[in-house]
Amino acid sequence: MKLSEIILLFNKHGLDPQVKALAADSVFQGAPLTDNRLVNKDDIFVCIKGASVDGHSFIPDVLKRGAALVVVTDLQAGDIPQIKVNDTRKAAALLAKLYFKDPASSFRLVGVTGTNGKTSSSLIIFEALRSLGYKAGWIGTLGYRINDKHYNTQHTTPDIMELNSTLAQMRAAEVTYVIMEVSSHAIALDRVYGIQFDYCLFTNLSRDHLDFHSSMEEYGKVKASFFDVVKRGEAVAIINTDDAFGAKLADDLSEGMGSVFTVGTQWAAYEVQDLECERDGLRFILCTRDGGIRMRSGLVGSFNAYNLALAAATFHVMNFDLRDISAIMGSVKNIPGRMQSVPNDRGIGVYVDYAHTPQAIEAVLKTCHELPHKRVLCLMGAGGDRDQGKRPLMLSTALKYSDAVIVTDDNPRGENPNAIIRDIISGSHPNLPWWIIRNREQAIRSIIHMANEDDIVVICGKGHENYQEIEGVRHPFDDVQIAAAALADEECKEQRLALPIDQLTLRLMIDETQELPARGYSLPHLYWHISTDTRNIQPESVFFALKGERFDAHAFLGKALESEANFAIGELALPEHDRYLQTESSLNIMAKLHAKYLAMFDIQKVALTGSTGKTTCKEILANVCNQEGATLKTHANENNIIGLCQTIRRVQFWHRYGIFELGTSEKGEIAALAEVLNPDVGIVLNIGPAHLQAFGDEDGVYTEKSALLRHPLQVRLYDGDDPRFVEFAESGKGIGYTADCAYRIHNVHSKDTGQSFGINDLDFYIPSPVPHNVTNAAFAIAFALERGFATDSIQKALIMPLNIDQRLEIQQSGTLTLIVDCYNANPVSMHKAIEYWQDYQPQRPHIAILGDMLELGEMSEGYHQMIGAILTEMQFQTLITVGANSLHYQSSDAGKEALHFADVEAARAALAGIEIAPDAVILIKASNGIHLEKLLPIIKKEV
Repeated sequence: MKLSEIILLFNKHGLDPQVKALAADSVFQGAPLTDNRLVNKDDIFVCIKGASVDGHSFIPDVLKRGAALVVVTDLQAGDIPQIKVNDTRKAAALLAKLYFKDPASSFRLVGVTGTNGKTSSSLIIFEALRSLGYKAGWIGTLGYRINDKHYNTQHTTPDIMELNSTLAQMRAAEVTYVIMEVSSHAIALDRVYGIQFDYCLFTNLSRDHLDFHSSMEEYGKVKASFFDVVKRGEAVAIINTDDAFGAKLADDLSEGMGSVFTVGTQWAAYEVQDLECERDGLRFILCTRDGGIRMRSGLVGSFNAYNLALAAATFHVMNFDLRDISAIMGSVKNIPGRMQSVPNDRGIGVYVDYAHTPQAIEAVLKTCHELPHKRVLCLMGAGGDRDQGKRPLMLSTALKYSDAVIVTDDNPRGENPNAIIRDIISGSHPNLPWWIIRNREQAIRSIIHMANEDDIVVICGKGHENYQEIEGVRHPFDDVQIAAAALADEECKEQRLALPIDQLTLRLMIDETQELPARGYSLPHLYWHISTDTRNIQPESVFFALKGERFDAHAFLGKALESEANFAIGELALPEHDRYLQTESSLNIMAKLHAKYLAMFDIQKVALTGSTGKTTCKEILANVCNQEGATLKTHANENNIIGLCQTIRRVQFWHRYGIFELGTSEKGEIAALAEVLNPDVGIVLNIGPAHLQAFGDEDGVYTEKSALLRHPLQVRLYDGDDPRFVEFAESGKGIGYTADCAYRIHNVHSKDTGQSFGINDLDFYIPSPVPHNVTNAAFAIAFALERGFATDSIQKALIMPLNIDQRLEIQQSGTLTLIVDCYNANPVSMHKAIEYWQDYQPQRPHIAILGDMLELGEMSEGYHQMIGAILTEMQFQTLITVGANSLHYQSSDAGKEALHFADVEAARAALAGIEIAPDAVILIKASNGIHLEKLLPIIKKEV
């Protein structure tokens, strides 16, 4: 090996080589080695710093043995021939590759990594190749094979020197394919660095080797790094995407240059379908783009279907014939699992299992993850008078391997079940998706109610038992029978909560450290409603006594507690009452409860705020999302904390999307709402002068509204035309008309019936002539495109009617045209409304009835004067103003009729006697508090 070749290779790989005591034309005849005991004359010794031994300490020994060169990370004193690099493990790998003349380039190399299944998958491929008559090699846990000859090794993946030597042996045997297990140790220790893989396979990832890796995260990163070659477009990835880490890995790799092929039970390039597992083997159909492969094997267990599918997919990617693949996959053996299935026709997998330890729960849930599913839902509890230390571990394990957990009573025996459940939840964060329902029968019914088609429900703890033991008495109870009855119950009860609230949840939420009796049984209490108003309270309600500016619900606690089935939470101290809890803030507890409740639902949460356009954009978003799945949305003005809680209470388990409008009138409100909602997507439409009495100026409004985008989110969308949002340019995407917007609006063409426009390279149409509705629609389009919705589905939603009243709503009354926008007003929306009104059929007489813009604080007069200045440039017949500040709208222009009224009642009285041109276009706009909607019947002559 020439020194120049070595330096060139080291530089190419960023090892920053520094040469000392070597001639530029140096040539090395010996082998690169990392074991000083093997060094002979003219060899190259690479100093590796291990966990307990530093190879640099053996430099004197290898020099005595005649080493021609040492490769170091610590520069050595004196005239020792050396190359200093920043990573000697990588240097060793590259030297081995150079010395053995890159043996891997002589055949197709398949690497298989993952926690489980490496040996099975790789051996299936190897044996299949041999059965087809190919010369092949295999390297793995059991050693290595060259065709039919077997050799022993010490590691799953050999040392880099041994590996290259083995690959050179295989090259000499003229093999066409080599299949290799690649362990995380090998990846982390650079044992495969520089080896060019053609195909990189991933089986799965689960807890393992944490004695070597510092954490599961680091373990996963190491596994993922094996696929860096795929990102560079130098190899093909074949990945089990039923594994959560595999799915993410496939998504990440899809953004690179390489090819990614997915294997799984759904939404995969190679789909396992019609899987049948029996004691003597398994069979399934592997669907490919070229047709189905019928697979039959003596292997047992659904996990082996993945091993077989991964192997078969690899053969198909390597362009083997489907018939050959089907023929060669049928010669392996393995064993199945052990859960009891509850049959049903709802497409839900329901299983009852005796799992009642952390390890057993982990095993049963992992088995479920190997089955086709969307979500895994777990019900679990812990028996009384048994090991207390395992209780929190059981919940943490259940949370780790399932999407949501209901915690319930098991066999409490002589213990207090409240104390048992407190032990279970200790250590699990309250925001995680666990929910207490102590009544086991109701818990089973609830978790089955939670499930949608293709979900899996696992009922853990009691298995075959047909009783529940309470204080020494065994009461008849059968999980299977209860589950079967729940599956047969199709009653829909949307008028109540989807999940009941357990009284224990409320008590622990207020004081999680409270003393509970260790022994004795207490009946569970469940509540199906939440109320803040005793005028419509129902039995089985939790009543929250809230304080407002004009009311205090504590005055109605007596009425709330009239029903023995109700419970109340308030801030007053009451005499001992077993159905009342005192807290510092009823509102905070209510918010925490709703946040926890919402975490139990599999719903994509979209939070939407802005100074104008929120409701319109919300309605468009809801229409768009409804094309993909059932969608929940904020009603009317439910955009404060109380309103958000009301919306959350309406969520059902079939909802796939939720569009939540967030409003604010005080500092910190948006951040607080986001904390409750924990949205996946945050949208800030725009920033304008609204609620300035709280925020001072527009920058204050920006600080408040943009707090939404500072919450952890999957997607951030913002006004790309507002330069203030530049701070979110890397983490979000702008929508607007400027060139640097990620979703740029262009080519807007307006007609009386609607507008066509472009978003990047796509064209859309909305049946609204209101200009700023293009922007509202653009945000909905951007969200949909971010989520992968089809463009035809988006366009279909855009032409659907919007459930919006009094927001630039066109109303016809005879020959009159009314543009009604009395729901809200600020300077931005007022300006836009005036412009739209001016452009609407300008040949007709135009009349404006405008009221105050409220909540503008100290800047109110200036903003009203600004609108007045805008109006002076407009062409209209009559201006009617209502409210104290709206007088600033009027000018001294003698050619324009102007009327002013102190309030809407005065305007009503006068308007009846005012003659209005029969073909007039009338704009009616003000803040909601002015109540200009009261003028509509007068104008329409309905009164």
